Amino acid sequence: MENKRNRTECKKKLYDRAEIGTIRKNLHGRIRVALVYPNTYHVGMSNLGFQSVYYLLNAIDNLVCERFFLPNNRIGNITSIESGSPLTNFHVVAFSISFENDYLNTLSIFESTGIPMLSDARGDSHPLVIAGGIACILNPEPIASFIDCFLLGDAQQLVENFFAIYDPHSSKDAILKKIVSNVHGVYVPSFYNVSYNGDNTIKSFIPKSFAPETIRHSISKDKTLNPAFSAIITPDTTFADTFLIEVTKGCPHGCRFCSAGFIYRPPRFCSYSLVENLIKNIPEKKETHFKQNKIEQKTKFRIKTNNNI
Repeated sequence: MENKRNRTECKKKLYDRAEIGTIRKNLHGRIRVALVYPNTYHVGMSNLGFQSVYYLLNAIDNLVCERFFLPNNRIGNITSIESGSPLTNFHVVAFSISFENDYLNTLSIFESTGIPMLSDARGDSHPLVIAGGIACILNPEPIASFIDCFLLGDAQQLVENFFAIYDPHSSKDAILKKIVSNVHGVYVPSFYNVSYNGDNTIKSFIPKSFAPETIRHSISKDKTLNPAFSAIITPDTTFADTFLIEVTKGCPHGCRFCSAGFIYRPPRFCSYSLVENLIKNIPEKKETHFKQNKIEQKTKFRIKTNNNI
């Protein structure tokens, strides 16, 4: 068991050394946010949304965000990639959940770190647990008992608005009341009385007086997409050593089996000039040439676009 833990720590150091773009800040005097992908490093760092949130959080001056993943062998201490800090050292634990299969991994992380699983079992001495991602937008209810607050929608808007209000010195209840009253796209399960039918479908959903009756996920009104892109380039992902850019978000076709055509309406597109500017600023690039209808890159990394369809 001890050997497996040691191998996990060695693997983290190898990840860290291979990365380009890792953000490090002094933890002292800042809001500390643990960004958790409830799967392995390889899976999490292949997720463009996760990388985007990491970048957005660290762009806030008085906040430091560090990443957490499940160990490859599911055994070992769960500590941050950046500083090796435990999850309990952070004010906020933010889960990025893209797939329902990772719900069980989310609970495993609670269990292994000693943080109480149930939201109502956690007090002000515990981190505030929030969650977002496509799985949460589609249906947050399966894990509603374990999460203090869901952020549903575009991270660009939600992250900035949430942490403009968040105060680590306030009580959990007080800060959540303030946030739910001022930030669109926030769902706090404890502020709703939910009853179920015999088949476990929702029978009634009654908010407390200060909570909104209907929660709609937050979508940017800007018709031009402000794209997600790779904050960190690493060889240990599905798209090894590749700089990813989200050139479109959503889909105009609206196929009934596909969430992208419904959740991300209306479809938005990234401008050519913005894509060009992002490529010009790829970390450690060697040389990139641009033409109006063609991009010719001569870099040490591959460039891949993601149209989210």
